[in-house]
Amino acid sequence: MFNFNIITIYSLLCALIPCIIYICFKKKKSKSYIFFSILYILYIWQIYDLTGIGSLSDILYSLSNNSDIIKANINITPLTNITFGFILNIIMFIPLGFLLPFLWKKYQKLAPTILFGFLFSLFIELSQLITLRATDIDDLIANTLGALIGYLIWKIYMKIFNKSLEDLNSKDAFLYITISYLGTFFFCYPLLFGRLI
Repeated sequence: MFNFNIITIYSLLCALIPCIIYICFKKKKSKSYIFFSILYILYIWQIYDLTGIGSLSDILYSLSNNSDIIKANINITPLTNITFGFILNIIMFIPLGFLLPFLWKKYQKLAPTILFGFLFSLFIELSQLITLRATDIDDLIANTLGALIGYLIWKIYMKIFNKSLEDLNSKDAFLYITISYLGTFFFCYPLLFGRLI
């Protein structure tokens, strides 16, 4: 899953550095907050990397080749293409369903966690409209189901260990996704970077 070459490291830095700058400007931050925030950001970046989110480089590439900006294959009919990829999409979002309530009290209720998983998945699917990837309602269903399973695992974890982090600012869950995506969207140009090295 982790294939660390120079372009992967470059992609990681595009997502990670803006978030680290944000963390540096936060007044209230413990060592555990910094550690788990970076773990959460690394997880978000890995999702971006695996799903192939759209970025400015995709738009510029389309414009330079006089091709359509929107080029994804779109499936809006649910549960028509259940493959092994469906299972992988469920697995991919299980950590999100666990990390959200573990880090932020707001997500210790089922509805906010499921809604967050759904909206994050929707965001990914919409960003893929400008790529050659598929925008698929089945991915949305699978990812949301993964967030639900992750939440249930957190509930079991709490019954056994009864331990979460201190209540962190719940806006950070959304901000880290936004900041890391903006860093990736504006600064990650793997094709250009690959030519330079």
